[in-house]
Amino acid sequence: MDFAFGPEDERFRAEARDWLAEHFTGPFAALKQQTGGHPGEAHGDMAVRRAWERELGTAGWIGLGWDRTDGAYGNRAATLTQQVVWAEEYARAGAPGRLGHIGENLLGPTLLAHGDSAQRTRFLPPIARGEEVWCQGYSEPDAGSDLAGLRTRAVRDPGEGTYRITGQKIWTSLAHEADWCFVLARTEEGSQRHHGLSFLLVPMDQPGRIEVRPIRQLTGTADFNEVFFDGAVARAEHLVGGAGHGWRVAMSLLAVERGVSTLVQQIGFAHELSRVVRLALETGAAEEPVLRDRLIRQWAELKAMRWNALRTLGSAQSPAPNSARPARDPAPRKVVPHDLPPRSATPQASESGSPDPSSPDPGSSAPGPQQHSGPQHSDPPYSGPRDPGAPSVAKLLWGGWHQRLGELAVEVRGAAAALGPARWTAGRPYELDAFQRLFLFSRADTIYGGSDEIQRTIIAERVLHLPKESRR
Repeated sequence: MDFAFGPEDERFRAEARDWLAEHFTGPFAALKQQTGGHPGEAHGDMAVRRAWERELGTAGWIGLGWDRTDGAYGNRAATLTQQVVWAEEYARAGAPGRLGHIGENLLGPTLLAHGDSAQRTRFLPPIARGEEVWCQGYSEPDAGSDLAGLRTRAVRDPGEGTYRITGQKIWTSLAHEADWCFVLARTEEGSQRHHGLSFLLVPMDQPGRIEVRPIRQLTGTADFNEVFFDGAVARAEHLVGGAGHGWRVAMSLLAVERGVSTLVQQIGFAHELSRVVRLALETGAAEEPVLRDRLIRQWAELKAMRWNALRTLGSAQSPAPNSARPARDPAPRKVVPHDLPPRSATPQASESGSPDPSSPDPGSSAPGPQQHSGPQHSDPPYSGPRDPGAPSVAKLLWGGWHQRLGELAVEVRGAAAALGPARWTAGRPYELDAFQRLFLFSRADTIYGGSDEIQRTIIAERVLHLPKESRR
């Protein structure tokens, strides 16, 4: 494996750095990212954030990792290493969390893998232009990590040919701003668990049929939402992957969510850790032996997570044993560098649940979204981890790590961590600094995206083949 950035990557870096220096100015500079939180955080003027998405789209910086086999959709071509370069430079500039990350990083690859030509043509260009914001309708009040237990229903109207959706979704990031939502719903009457589910693309602008209620969190912001569907309409041509095949599409999307994006996420983690270490040195907290040991352990564990992510990515990019190398991949394989610089990036978080560990795995033999760059690139396709336990292991590693980092962020400040950054006023009674926000938001890291308990059960039952837990 070649773990180094090449000359083309460095030219790409210079282009990205120059563009950000020129364009991340004026009203956009007010969106400068702070440590901690979530891409969907309600910080900054939303009109300006939408304008920033369009600015990125106009220059082709959205959808860098999309499969270009069937054509481009407004985005520029980029290898995997160049995607990492872009993440580094974006973070170095302090650019804001992305409003369009769900559409770009989750729906885009899913449509490329499972959507038809008309769906790709309709939805991918607006995402690449930064014009349409998406949210993810997976989790429900009684079906969070147990995603197969969802109860939202979509009934086909025989006259109009549309689907009428009724039910509730929860922990839906960006629903208060989204133009569209991809919804996993039950379309077959009497079906249970993962059977009879469908993946529908639903417009959010349906007054009286879709209601969004923000959920206020410990951080004082309302980044997640409850979404209520009361006869919401989805067109039949916006059904992705075919009726009743939603579980396969949904699992494919989750493989993307917990795949390559973890490498970009770790760039943000490294930046956050470096800020905590600097604070410990400034306050003298680093002189305390136990706390110093914990800081060193955080650093070592982050290194281990990087190597684990590289191992998983390398396995997914390698041809299967005893198989020929794909004809479309004539060039040597290049993988991201072994020691990513400690720069920030926005961690990719999601409210989506995990597959129910008690269910069969109907999607295990189905190919995941192909995140390759086409024949003009040196990187082979990324089709998800070959190791079935890799996504769960990665989630367990980074969830606990980031939560412990949040605890360290307030501990190194001592008593000062109990004070807000500004004096209390009636108009602004709940102000937090970046480290306090990191601590409070990271309490949810071991819950969202599939709780630690669910991830351990998946590993135990599906990877280690231990006896299944008794369920009543």
